[in-house]
Formats: sequence, structure tokens, C-alpha cells
Amino acid sequence: MFKRFATLLKEIRQQRKLGAKRHPMYQNNKFGKYFMYIFAAFWIAYLVLFGFLLPTMFREEMPGMEPYHVLNKGMWVILILDFGMRFMAQKLPASEVKPYALLPVRKRDVLDCNLLLNGFDTYNFIWFFLLLPFGCMTLWKFFGLAGLIGFLLGYWLLIVANGYLSAIFRTLMNEHILWTLLPIAVYGGMIAGMVVPWKHNLGWVGMEWGEGFIQWEPLAFLAVIAVLALLFWLCRVLQLSIVDKEIARTKSSGSKLKHVREYKFLDRFGEVGEFMRLEIKLLTRNKVPKVQFRTGLILMVMFSVMLAFSDVYDDNFMRYFIAIYNFSVLGVMVLSQCMMFEGNYLDGLMSRKESILSLLKAKYYLQCVICVVPLLIMIAPVIKGKLDVLDMFAAFFITTGFVFFIMFQLAVYNKSTMNLNEKVMGRNSTSNWFQTLLIMGGFFLPVILIMALNAIFPDNHTSVWTTLCIGIVFTLAHPLWLRNVYKRFMKRRYTNMEGFRASRP
Repeated sequence: MFKRFATLLKEIRQQRKLGAKRHPMYQNNKFGKYFMYIFAAFWIAYLVLFGFLLPTMFREEMPGMEPYHVLNKGMWVILILDFGMRFMAQKLPASEVKPYALLPVRKRDVLDCNLLLNGFDTYNFIWFFLLLPFGCMTLWKFFGLAGLIGFLLGYWLLIVANGYLSAIFRTLMNEHILWTLLPIAVYGGMIAGMVVPWKHNLGWVGMEWGEGFIQWEPLAFLAVIAVLALLFWLCRVLQLSIVDKEIARTKSSGSKLKHVREYKFLDRFGEVGEFMRLEIKLLTRNKVPKVQFRTGLILMVMFSVMLAFSDVYDDNFMRYFIAIYNFSVLGVMVLSQCMMFEGNYLDGLMSRKESILSLLKAKYYLQCVICVVPLLIMIAPVIKGKLDVLDMFAAFFITTGFVFFIMFQLAVYNKSTMNLNEKVMGRNSTSNWFQTLLIMGGFFLPVILIMALNAIFPDNHTSVWTTLCIGIVFTLAHPLWLRNVYKRFMKRRYTNMEGFRASRP
């Protein structure tokens, strides 16, 4: 039995290595890969730099303590940062199990293999770029090689356990958005436990625990192994329940929707109204659009609260950037994949070519309606005096006009299908350099325009009025530029359709 499990583990490990290369977008997403490599290189360089700088900084700030004691007191900060890094990129084990559902292998064995491989994933060693130079500068002279190895091993076990905890949180959050409160409570509790003025607070626990790693105390390692085993078991049980539920949902043929919203009020708008109904159902029924909408809404509320109730973002650039960002983020998240969701069924839409223009109009009108949401959320910064009403409407119209004009250009050049129910990141990520460039332009060009006008005209109202006028002109001209996008899309339709078919799952 052990031999069979070892063979399965080896096979799954090999298939995970080849998984990214088998994806149709592997060769078409070179910009994204190179960007991630550059980002990883910068992050590693920063970790190494801080690994050498922190001992000196800790000695200057806290001369009465050894630097490794200070780091151990703050081990919870490392776990919080680790969770934040995993949140967007970590692939859940349940999604790795479902492809094996039809094979003659037990789901439990496949899940166990994936959980074990996640524990030994290369990512779990990335913090060594910080801990190794730090340990060499602070531990070697007191504890030698044994102390350094114990220090690294203990932190590695903590990071692996944190990875399983992160998988539990993300699985629950995918089931219901209210589970977002759980990681906020846990990691927020860590911060609170570090700062409470108690002698034996979490900072003291971290210092003693880290000291136990260095001294190779059995109790310290037994404690972290017990936590790791518990989280492994909880993650295993939760992932199995998710897999069973997904398979049962797939096999069920008699399930019916309890209530179907028809949006009858859209009938008066003819074909455009029909496509608006399709867009609404796409955004409310499928996992990827729903997650994007929730994420955008959370970011919007967070930035609005920070702008309204703190002084950190009081400079002109950040005020205008947050205003533009709040109005643009929901539209940019959807329109950056313009026609990519439709790649799943574009062959049917192309049976009547004029329907593509109606589809583009429906997308535009629906995104304009959604801009009412940030209009309401931005009331708080306006009441607090951080923004004027004129600033808010200028951001509204520059979004419905100029920003959406930029984003709709991607309808011409996007040619890969976006799976509606996979994760937003990972294999479902199909960004390219042109898409990234237009997204950055949509967020930053309006702010750069306002700042340039502020430099030319001392009166801020002149720049805001100019921005408002530009936004209104682009908004009123939307029939012209939408038709231009439609004509260019039709010229490229065969190239795009070939890409959509090749990238379908």
C-alpha cells in the first residue's frame, strides 16, 4: 500500500510540474511569466537585503535585546505577510483532485498527495532568503550550526502550517463571502495579541517558541507539529467535503433552479436589452465574475474608508487616484476580459454578426449603471471634505467615457477563452503585456491628466472642469467608438475565434 501511494505521489508531482506547460496559454502569456519572474527576483532581493539589515536595526532600536529575540516576538507578522502573499496565488487542493475523479484512484489518496506536495512546495522556502542571512548574523556566534538549523526548521514548520490554514480560509471564503470575517478575526487577533500590555502576550509566546526552536527543545517542536497535524487534518476533511459536493452537484440531473430572474424590464430595449440580461446573469451566476465583483467592491469600500477617515491619502495625487480607481475598478475587472467570457460560446453569437455590436452596447450600458455603486460609496469622502461633488462627477464621467473607451479596445485583441468557474488566478490567468498596459493606462492616465492640468492652471477647479468635459465628450461619443471597436473586431474575427477555440478547457 505504501509503495502504491509513493508511486501515486511521484506521478502527481510530475503532472503538477507539467500542468502549466500543458495549458494552451503557456506560450501566449510570456509577458505575465516574465513579469512574475522579475517580481519574484525583486522580492527575493528585498528579503535578502532585510535579512542583513534587520539585525543592525533591531540592535539600534532595542539595545537591551538580542535581534533574534525581537524577530521571534514578531513571528506573527511573518505569518500575516505569508497569508497575504498566498491569498491571490495559492491553488486549492480540491481543484487538483477533481480531474482525477474518473480515474481508478481514491480521492483521499489524491488529496493526501496534493496536501503533502503543498507542504514541500518551493514557496514554503522563500522566507529562508530572509531567515538564513538573519540567522547567520545573529545565531551563529551563540548557537552554531545546530541552532541555525533548528531556527530554520521551526519557522519552516510554522509556514507550512500557515499554508494549510490559508487553504482552509480560502476554501470557506469561496463558499460564502461572510467567511472573510474568519481570517480577519484570526490574523487581527494575532496583531491584537502582540500589542496588548500583558507580560505574557503573543509577542512573549513567539519569543519563547522561537528560543525553543533554536535550543532544540522537544516541547517547542511537538507544539508546532501538533498544530501542523491538526491543520492538515482540518484542511483534508474540508477539501474532501468540497470535492464530494462538487461531484454530487455534477452528477445530479434532477436539480432545478428555485427562482429564475427574467429581468422583464429589459424587454423594452430590444436586442441590447437581451444582451444586458445575458451580462447580468453572467456576472451573478458564474464564480469568476462574482469573485471579481466582490473583490472590487471590497477594495472600493476599503479605499473610500481610508480616504475619508485618515490623513494618509490627503495629497492631490492620491485623492484623485482613489476617486478614479473606485469608479473604474469594477468596470476594469470585467472589461479587461472583454469577449474572453464570450469565448465559451462565441460561435453561436457569430451566427448573426450584428449581435456583436449589441453585445458591446449592452456591456457598456451595464457598466455605466454599475458606476452608480461607487457614486454612493464616495459620499463618505465628500461629507468628510476630502473630495468635492465636482471631483466625484468628474471621476464618474471620465470613467464612463475615457476609461471605458480604453478598456473596450481589448475586445479587439483578446483572443483567449476565460473559464467561468475556475479560479481568477493560476491557470485561468491569461493576461498579456497589451492588456496590462491598457489597464494601467485606464487607472493612471486620467490622474496624470488632472495633475498636469493642475500644474498648468493654479486653480484646481479648472483641471476638474476640463476632466469632466473630456469625460462627457467621450461618454456622448460612445456610439461612434463602440462601432469602431465592432468593425475592427469583425476584421480580426477569424484570428480571434481560432484563439478562443484553442484556449477552451
